[in-house]
Amino acid sequence: MANILVVEDESIVGLDIKSRLQRLGHQVPDVVASGEQAIIQAEALLPELILMDIMLQGEMNGLEAADIIRERLDIPVIFLTAYSDESTLERAKEAGPYGYVLKPFKDRELYTTIELGLVKHQNERRLRQAHDQLETRIQERTAELARVNEELRREIEERKRAAEEKDRLAEQLRQSQKMEALGRLAAGVAHDFNNMLTIINGYSELVLACMGEEDSLYADVKAVKEAGERATVLTGQLLAFGRRQLLDSQVLDLNREVTKTLQMFQRLIGEDIELRADLQSSEPYVETDPGQFDQVLVNLVINARDSMSRGGRIDIETADVEFAAADIRSRVDIGPGSYVRLRVRDTGCGMNEDILSRVFEPFFTTKSKDKGTGLGLSVVYGIVEQSGGHIEVTSEADVGTTVEIFLPRAEGRPEKLMPMPEQTAVGSLKESILLVEDEDVVRELANRILCDCGYRVLEARKGEEALMLAELHDGPIHLLLTDVVMPEMSGRQLAENLIPLRPDMKILYMSGYTDDTILRYGIQAGDVDFLQKPFAPKALVTKVRQVLNQKRRRLQ
Repeated sequence: MANILVVEDESIVGLDIKSRLQRLGHQVPDVVASGEQAIIQAEALLPELILMDIMLQGEMNGLEAADIIRERLDIPVIFLTAYSDESTLERAKEAGPYGYVLKPFKDRELYTTIELGLVKHQNERRLRQAHDQLETRIQERTAELARVNEELRREIEERKRAAEEKDRLAEQLRQSQKMEALGRLAAGVAHDFNNMLTIINGYSELVLACMGEEDSLYADVKAVKEAGERATVLTGQLLAFGRRQLLDSQVLDLNREVTKTLQMFQRLIGEDIELRADLQSSEPYVETDPGQFDQVLVNLVINARDSMSRGGRIDIETADVEFAAADIRSRVDIGPGSYVRLRVRDTGCGMNEDILSRVFEPFFTTKSKDKGTGLGLSVVYGIVEQSGGHIEVTSEADVGTTVEIFLPRAEGRPEKLMPMPEQTAVGSLKESILLVEDEDVVRELANRILCDCGYRVLEARKGEEALMLAELHDGPIHLLLTDVVMPEMSGRQLAENLIPLRPDMKILYMSGYTDDTILRYGIQAGDVDFLQKPFAPKALVTKVRQVLNQKRRRLQ
């Protein structure tokens, strides 16, 4: 049975309805006479059903009270009315009642209307619950579909990014392999020129030393010598690009290296270009060749200057950078660790993608013939790579170019360099040199230079000849000057065979080959006395004197 609130403006009628409901088995917690009281008691008692007269005491009729109760409490209302006219019933329908009982009414009629109202309300509640459950399930399914769609979208994007990253890394690898092949070719060409340039530069210098400036051929020979020197610079650049130079690596303070060149750079770039330096690295220590690093700075600044025909700005910056494993996935030739970053940025004309993809190629240039050989960035690339670093170039046409160089941070600190004592190039008749060189013209040139300086020279074309000369020579041999790469017996093997015979003999190696090549012949250029071809006569005699004056190293 139900708990029913009765709302009736006539108290006698209200008590009668209460009595009849109780006889039918229902409970009646209260009988009220106004719409306002009906709302208050409905909120307080929460009955299962309300029997409400349409005409009530107070300012609110039953229709208005029913609207409020339905909105607030969802309690079914059955109207009681003595009026059966059409207008009254139409007004009652607007309130959404669960039934009507016309006064006077019989108990059976009241009972049936109440039961139908309760069943209707219960069915509506169940329908709403089912609707809510269905709505919830639809929302859950929609959310699940949205989640799956989002996961699918992310997976598609990740696969797309992975494919793009794979293509980018493949392109980087292809570019790296191309640069490696070009480097090998460039270094091979440079080596072939080294011996020839030794002859050209050496003999032209010897000839000039025997001529006066008034001589009719003096200018011609000088032009040959100057051309040879330019060619020597060119081969050095080719070797730098190929990462096959012999580097004299030292720990440098990058901030100091930049600072000491700023004044020179300002003169170099002109007054219409602003030069800024922002040196933020707190530990700017890197290990590289000081001379080669200066060339890196000069080449980058010159390139930046040449891109700004109408003036602009060049920024040189240093900073500390830490690369974790996740940071280097997009880079194929750099490992995790601590780096010092050098950034040179300009506001010049910039480059498009096609030009940007070729900036490191030797002899590729967009400048006019009189403004460069196309080796500037190639040299920078080679020096940076050989120093264990990494270089990146970004550019946008009409915006500018940024070059970033990452060099591994060195553990040590720069050493204070002591000035080298000047070496006299003149030899003594008592000093003998065993000269071993398989290239006849180079050997003859070196022999002449050394003899002119007062040394006694024993010549040999290959290792076996040198061993025989050393065994037959009665006097001391103060120095072995030998090429590294020779047929049958290398310079290193020759030295190993001679040291037991001449334990006090000092050794000076020379070669036109590069660091990676002579390493295969047991020579580490930084650990031995070494002279790189092509060499000038003065460089040869200075190096010979230096080795003779120092203490003999153990077997090099």
